[in-house]
Amino acid sequence: MQNALFIFCFITSVGLSVFGLMTAYRLKNKENQPYASSLFYYVIFLVAFGFYSIWSYLGFQFLLNHVIQSHDTLLNIVGIFPFMGFPLIIVGWYLFIQFCVEVAGYKLKGYVSFLYFSLFILSFLFLGNHFKNQLLQNELYQFDFVFKSIGILHLLLVLSGVLLLFRNRKHTLLKNSIYTLPLVLFVPALFASASLLMSSSHWVAVLFFILFYFSHLALAPGVIYFTLNADECQNTDTFTQFCSKYEISKREAEIIQEICLGKTNQAIADQLFITVQTVKDHAHRIYSKTGVKNRVQLTNLVRETTKSEPV
Repeated sequence: MQNALFIFCFITSVGLSVFGLMTAYRLKNKENQPYASSLFYYVIFLVAFGFYSIWSYLGFQFLLNHVIQSHDTLLNIVGIFPFMGFPLIIVGWYLFIQFCVEVAGYKLKGYVSFLYFSLFILSFLFLGNHFKNQLLQNELYQFDFVFKSIGILHLLLVLSGVLLLFRNRKHTLLKNSIYTLPLVLFVPALFASASLLMSSSHWVAVLFFILFYFSHLALAPGVIYFTLNADECQNTDTFTQFCSKYEISKREAEIIQEICLGKTNQAIADQLFITVQTVKDHAHRIYSKTGVKNRVQLTNLVRETTKSEPV
């Protein structure tokens, strides 16, 4: 029964990881925004840590109990995985901070990055020395302490990011998912840490931790990606209604989209492979149909009608 549940959790972890990575990758390519890149690489590093440090540890524990007889030899192998996986989660946490800062509308300062990595490099060196000197003396306590510490730090980091998102709601992404995004970031991290604190040595608690850990990595990019998709569909529908109302042709609709993006007549001509004079002629007809006098009035009319820029 226990082995079957662990296999189920492993398959689920793989599925959640693949979903999270694919969705974050699509979001990165589609949005081409700094926050999307930060989220994508955050998922990569946390997935790598999950399989390298967590699942490898559990896998070797299984070998310890069922295959390998030399306890001390295997313990040295098992102990190296959480330690060597520590740089992965350090970089992953930094990317999460950067993601939250960018979504909130800020840019991470250089000195913050320097202080962050300096602090965690020192912690990494201390942890290595700690493992080297004390692991064999009380291995169960040491592993329990390490995983609980990581769980608590991860929860505090996610909480800090969520509070930052709540305080700054200027980003379009936050306006459309101000409660959903913080919840899918925080709730899985909360339950994962709670599972560790209950009893990291009990296999049921370990399974809950694994499921919530990988759910956190899948839900955040999923919510962002599908929220933006829904908004895009809605904006497309309203812009189509706008064009229908003013009897705008397909070519004129393309001109309007480029005008609303602030492009010059020459840039529009290059984009659509037409002459500048043709752009001017289309713009004149658009102004006549919509009853506006210039590009600014047209842009304002489109935004007021569709509540956004046309897609």
